[in-house]
Amino acid sequence: MSSANTVNGAGGVEREMRSDSGIPEPFDVQGARETARSAAHGELGKGELNNIEGWLEALPLGAFFEQGEEIVAANELARKLLGSSESVPVDQVFIGAFPSAGLRRLAGAAPSAGDYPARGTECRQRFECLLSPLNGMAIMVTGAVQPCEAAGPGGRLVLVMEPLQGAAEDSVCAGGGGSTFLEELFDSAPEAMVIIQQDRILRVNREFERMFGYTGSACVGGSLLELVVPEGRYHENEMLLHMVEVEGRGTMESVRRGRSGRELDVSITVARVSFGAGRSGLSVTYRDIHQEKEMKAKLQHTALHDPLTGLANRVLFMDRLTLTMARLRRRPDRNFAVVFLDLDHFKQVNDTLGHSAGDTLLLTVSARLRTCLRPQDTVARFGGDEFALIVDEVGCREDIESMADRIQSDLLQPVEITDAGAVHISASIGIALGSLAYKDVEEILRDADAAMYRAKENGKARYEFFDSEKMAQITLETPLPERDAAQAA
Repeated sequence: MSSANTVNGAGGVEREMRSDSGIPEPFDVQGARETARSAAHGELGKGELNNIEGWLEALPLGAFFEQGEEIVAANELARKLLGSSESVPVDQVFIGAFPSAGLRRLAGAAPSAGDYPARGTECRQRFECLLSPLNGMAIMVTGAVQPCEAAGPGGRLVLVMEPLQGAAEDSVCAGGGGSTFLEELFDSAPEAMVIIQQDRILRVNREFERMFGYTGSACVGGSLLELVVPEGRYHENEMLLHMVEVEGRGTMESVRRGRSGRELDVSITVARVSFGAGRSGLSVTYRDIHQEKEMKAKLQHTALHDPLTGLANRVLFMDRLTLTMARLRRRPDRNFAVVFLDLDHFKQVNDTLGHSAGDTLLLTVSARLRTCLRPQDTVARFGGDEFALIVDEVGCREDIESMADRIQSDLLQPVEITDAGAVHISASIGIALGSLAYKDVEEILRDADAAMYRAKENGKARYEFFDSEKMAQITLETPLPERDAAQAA
């Protein structure tokens, strides 16, 4: 505030005191000033001290005495601003750069007359901060604080002025035309930003309003926790505050809630910020990571799934099989089975009808396999016309046989292919039951593949369980070239 504005403001106050305060003319403004100075330095007599409350009421702006950071006496205008006629802690209603009480006193020391500058020295502090009344909407206020011995040891006199009509739009919380370069920088930041003190919002920028759907006026003075943090994530605030205390900055990826109730994927950064006058708060930054998470999920899905059918690929299948085998070692009562499935005569379909028809057939087979399995089971495409299944928590051999019969029945249904009519398909299926004898996934996959080979040898369109004795006999009696030819068929 310029000196010219100060003079004009003082003259305005004098005129308002004479005309609107209800005090009979003539009112001795100079005498009131002297009384205020005397009160501030404890130089009033007993009779004059009895007039202090009347003097407070005569002031045309909010005024109160503070002692021990608690408001102990206030005039009517101050009580209206504060929203209470009771004593309240200063930090409960003033948020931001309100001057702290101990101007020159060490923390924890008892107040004394030597804590404050002597009369005639510079001891007044001006401030601009947020006033959050107990019964209304938060507003920006300006004022001044000065030590006042009449309020008791360590007491202070506080004068508060509301902004004029329309000034709220130009205040720090609104970022209007009268804002500074730093305020404009804050408002134009590409990430949502909010300044808080003790979880109460002092200021939000335009991106915060856009991201969460709240206006700045609806946010200021409110609780950031209640405004955007889902109830089940309140504990994250404590985690972030701990990181700030230990590392100077807290970061995490989480979910926050907008005004519509929609949850937003955000990256959060919290850091401490100083307001001056012995006060500090926190700056909280939110960055929308919804698209990043979608892209990451898409890349992960592509890396673990077959691009044509959307089924699990070999990598994901092997990972799930490893976990299933590890669980069997902990819970032998929860067994499983690995199933290898190879389509019969698929190469003939590809060669005669084309690869497009082959793709249509593979998509149909994939859909039918899904319907034959339960949600906890896994079906994967290993490539070409080879599929592998993990049947989880099987009860007995008969359960697996029933599942295999159902797969064969569904696959035998004709598949309609455009311009080619109906195509009939079947599959050779090999089954290996889980066992603690298997040391790694490759062993059980080898045995399921061997059982599938036996099913092809025995006429296709059937299933076979792995039997170590029978498989050893087949290996000895069947020449290698013939086995390769049968498997290729």
